[in-house]
Amino acid sequence: MCISPIAKNTLDNLTQYKYKYKNDSILYGHCMSPFLDKMVVFLPKTLAPNLITFCSLMCNIIAFYFSVNDGGFDFSLSLKRRTCYIIGFTQIFYSLLDNIDGKQARRTGNSTPFGMLMDHGCDIFTNIFTAYNMSRLLIVGNDDFFSYSVFFGLLVGFYYMTYEDYKIGEMYFPPINGADEGNFAVFLIGVGCGIFGQDWLKIALFSSYPKLTIGKIIGGIIAVGGFSAVINLYIHTYKKKGCIENVKNFFDNMSFYSCIVVPLIYIYYRKVFYYNTKWILIVNACLIFARVTLDVQIKMATIDTFKCNFMFFFSNIVLISTLFIKDYALVFYLLGFSAVFQLAELVVFIFFRAKEITDHLGIRIFVIEPHENKV
Repeated sequence: MCISPIAKNTLDNLTQYKYKYKNDSILYGHCMSPFLDKMVVFLPKTLAPNLITFCSLMCNIIAFYFSVNDGGFDFSLSLKRRTCYIIGFTQIFYSLLDNIDGKQARRTGNSTPFGMLMDHGCDIFTNIFTAYNMSRLLIVGNDDFFSYSVFFGLLVGFYYMTYEDYKIGEMYFPPINGADEGNFAVFLIGVGCGIFGQDWLKIALFSSYPKLTIGKIIGGIIAVGGFSAVINLYIHTYKKKGCIENVKNFFDNMSFYSCIVVPLIYIYYRKVFYYNTKWILIVNACLIFARVTLDVQIKMATIDTFKCNFMFFFSNIVLISTLFIKDYALVFYLLGFSAVFQLAELVVFIFFRAKEITDHLGIRIFVIEPHENKV
């Protein structure tokens, strides 16, 4: 593992960083935000915003636990109705907590760059757990693109929105977006499946395509949403910084491409391995996604240059090299080794980066500071 410390002059840039965003969400602007403005006043002023953020992540972990117990990584099995309810309600609780933590931070004068990193960092893992829960909820199957569509849409979409924020200096949420309307849709689908069961998601809308079910179509729509985030990055970069910056965008994101492309190659050319052990491939892809996205967020907050490091290089080499190995048992062990190594490095990376940043800012993660520390 190679985690070099952040230079002091780079850490000093944290004091200059200010999170900018534009949220045109219909649901957030007209319903959620006004509601949370009224609710936040009931929270104790001793309640740390970062603790609220952590609790929002726990919502999805709870739903993930129940989903795994209902059939593991088999995306063709139905869930218990109880689990469908749990997925729906934990998703809406997550959305509410994820939005009220910032209001609590501003209310208590505890808005810091680390708070943004904590919020968006937890969102990274929330996207992973949500992708799994939705794949089970929609019954997307195991042996074609749709089995990966929800992961593709959520991981790609969130990463490129984050990278666009790093590149352009502002995160933009359109009138209908995954962070607001998307989470509410998960809530509705979860509750709907709890009431009526999941059979309606198995209905094929077109008789000539019996495998194209309602659940798979929704999964495909989520995938299109992720792809649209890629298009938006290049459009917005071109408008603000020109073609040369878009060329840089392509090469800067080389480390991210493997967790998009390699699983797709396995789906089409190694169907047997993917069908039986897709979980190990998806875990590797998710860990690369988490590591790269966290790095982009930290580079953004510290106004530093984003570039490929050893961990990205190692992960990509292992993942791509398995495409040339015919022994599936060896492929499984290599991917397993890669996943364990990535997870260990990710835990160490999060610990040291959190310690570096909080020590430099003079704050504690789950404690309200008695003084204002506004950004």
